[in-house]
Amino acid sequence: MKTLVNLKNKLLILALIAMLIFSAMVSSRAQTYSLSIGSNFSQFNFLNSDGIPIDFMKRGSGTHFQIGADYRLLDTTKFSTQSTDQAIYFGQHKRLASLLSVLKFDISMESNQYNAVGDIQNIDFNYQTNFVGLSSGFGFQIPLLAGFSITAQGRISGQKIVQGNQQISTKYYDLTTDAQFSPIQVMLGYSVEVQKKIGEKLGAFVAFQQMRTNHPVNLGSTTLNFQPSSISFGIKILK
Repeated sequence: MKTLVNLKNKLLILALIAMLIFSAMVSSRAQTYSLSIGSNFSQFNFLNSDGIPIDFMKRGSGTHFQIGADYRLLDTTKFSTQSTDQAIYFGQHKRLASLLSVLKFDISMESNQYNAVGDIQNIDFNYQTNFVGLSSGFGFQIPLLAGFSITAQGRISGQKIVQGNQQISTKYYDLTTDAQFSPIQVMLGYSVEVQKKIGEKLGAFVAFQQMRTNHPVNLGSTTLNFQPSSISFGIKILK
């Protein structure tokens, strides 16, 4: 009962934080808002106490949900109707304006399931986890023909476990108190996205993302690194 109450409190706090962040996004100067859902394919990379890979873990699948806001470093579309010093400067430096206009970054809230399965000596293992967190990306967006564009970004994220179970044979263990799962998981990686404009204020996209934690090897104890890949589909609302 105490564990259930603690989990509800954590979820409530995270929900309040998410609402505050989303409110900030809505009131900000973002050019685009995005919503996507897809699947994670997660690899749990374990090293034993001697630093040798443990190879009995296999990829598992889970859901990936993301809501975010996109920002361009320079929005050149508004300069055509302005006569400010900034508009005049970039009007005289068109190459710099063109470069800055393709650079972008985003801030997103995420919900992820990182799961894995395995077996050793006829004993089954099953990891089922739910994480929530924030992520950000920085890169470039290049327009193509027929309303298509492609975006490539480097990404960083912080993920916190809110629910997780490890099944060993017929026994279950709570992973939210496990030292390898409970800390905030900082991940680095990249994403590639193809977008199609389907209306004046609406776009659709498909994205691939690869992330990884980089925990140092701790000799004398096992080391775990997460390596999730995700494929997602979504919409973008153009401001």
